Amino acid sequence: MSDKLVPSGLSTTATIAALTWTRMVRGRALWVGFLVSVLPLMYSYVRRSFGETSTSDLFGLEVLILAVLAPMFIGASIGEEIEDRTTTYLWSRPVPRWAVFAGKLLTLAPLATAIVLVSWVGACLISSEWPTLQSCLALAAGAFAISFVSTGIATLVPRHGMAISIVYFLFFDFPVGIMPATVRELSIAHQVRTLAGTEGDASVLSAAIFLSVVSGLWLLLTALRVRRMEA
Repeated sequence: MSDKLVPSGLSTTATIAALTWTRMVRGRALWVGFLVSVLPLMYSYVRRSFGETSTSDLFGLEVLILAVLAPMFIGASIGEEIEDRTTTYLWSRPVPRWAVFAGKLLTLAPLATAIVLVSWVGACLISSEWPTLQSCLALAAGAFAISFVSTGIATLVPRHGMAISIVYFLFFDFPVGIMPATVRELSIAHQVRTLAGTEGDASVLSAAIFLSVVSGLWLLLTALRVRRMEA
């Protein structure tokens, strides 16, 4: 009888995901995200006015927007949960520990992906071009990689998870990504552009492997931090 009262991992994840979505709709972060996502459309309109049609720099702007949106959604949400001791209350209940973070990622990572993809499609149409499937897949892969990094950072420094995640991408990852040396291979932004095919002859397969490895490492770090919090 008592076993029936213990929610499964999937049901807990679904509940947390639904609660996270409700909070996002009622909060301001979602609407700020929409406003930020309009910037590429405005930039595309200005470029078209000057007769520019190349979308490579426009894609770079979308990656920049993504590096702000994902930490803003995920870093802030997870950091607040830890700081407000919400997870402490949840973990005193008979629920799987990982489900709290999985539920948030299940809502917030696809949300950031969707907003950026809509922005990218809109910006391309303003430039009188259809976005390629490859570029859309690259943005989706980058969204999840950045989301996983933001999750890991938020578990390390929950009070400043969002700020440190954004600073990391804007002042470390992006600058490294434009360096001419091989060190730029360590940049997620560079690998997303490579995956989209905007970096010349760079290997798409290597970019996909890099993003997968980085995502896995940050997820592993998050799992270790969760186990430590349990103790």
